[in-house]
Amino acid sequence: MKLVGGIGAATVAGGAGVMSMTGGAAASTVSISATGPSTVSNDRGDVSKVTVDPAFNVNWSGLDDAVGKVFWLLEAKVAGGDWQPIYRATPWLSAEDIGTSGTFSRPNSNNGGLGPLVIADEQGRPDYDGWNWGSYGDADLSSFLSGTSLGSAENYVNESEPVGSGPTPQNNFPDQNAGYYGAASDTAPFDNNNDDAGNGSSETTTVQLRYTIELQRPNLSQLKYRVDYDQIEDVADEEEFSNLADSEQKSIAVEQIDGLEESDIDEGNSRLVMEGEDGYQSFDSYSDGAGIPYNVLRNNTDHVGIIVETAQFGVSAQNLGSDSGVTGDSNTAAE
Repeated sequence: MKLVGGIGAATVAGGAGVMSMTGGAAASTVSISATGPSTVSNDRGDVSKVTVDPAFNVNWSGLDDAVGKVFWLLEAKVAGGDWQPIYRATPWLSAEDIGTSGTFSRPNSNNGGLGPLVIADEQGRPDYDGWNWGSYGDADLSSFLSGTSLGSAENYVNESEPVGSGPTPQNNFPDQNAGYYGAASDTAPFDNNNDDAGNGSSETTTVQLRYTIELQRPNLSQLKYRVDYDQIEDVADEEEFSNLADSEQKSIAVEQIDGLEESDIDEGNSRLVMEGEDGYQSFDSYSDGAGIPYNVLRNNTDHVGIIVETAQFGVSAQNLGSDSGVTGDSNTAAE
């Protein structure tokens, strides 16, 4: 019988931040750890699933732009394999949380977060190369894996295929427009086939995790769901709000949301906060800072709006020792 191997939820220990500054300067911090699960023990030494259930806080303060969204990407590397994206999301902050200083909290699945997220299972990494690219909007294989254009998570659902195959990745949550990706590996790297001539053995496989976080500005598509229409004369809902001139939409949002300025609000896609400001790197070549590839984010962690944090844990599989014997009685007799 196979046992499911899981890992403890990623946790945050306050104080250790990727970027930290004092004296009123802009700052952003996050610290994420991972603890190994209990050993999987069975006769064959095999593991059927490895998951993570992240929970963390992202903090920022003293920014010149308000933060409206927090993009985060989780990648995993199993044993000696390559880094693989397994989940991405861009949560929109509430009107109360939008601001130049604040905190975003990602809960684990027991407290409302999406997950647990599959690192490895018997289905394995989806065959992205074999997907029918051209059927998923503007996305292609390169833009999907680099994070520059993915379209809607609803594009990657095929009810006729098992989860993990076809465009049905294990960690996709189409109803929440989040996830997109599947497992990083199958379970072969975790299996321990060494019975050691009946003595049994234990082997540990290392999993590395990499979190990439980008603080983004609010945009009008978000703010139409954040204003209170009871306070707006002659505007009843999101559709009527969107029909107003951009300048009118911004004016209403600024009036209702404390600390928000019209210059903080993007009309199109949300851009990286403080992009090209106060000596920070400009990313204008990537859709004016609104479509930055994953690798470019990772290479620019000196920007206050970009945070990269890594963690690792080990999964141990024990192949139980074997034995054989016989009992009974020959029931001899003589006459």
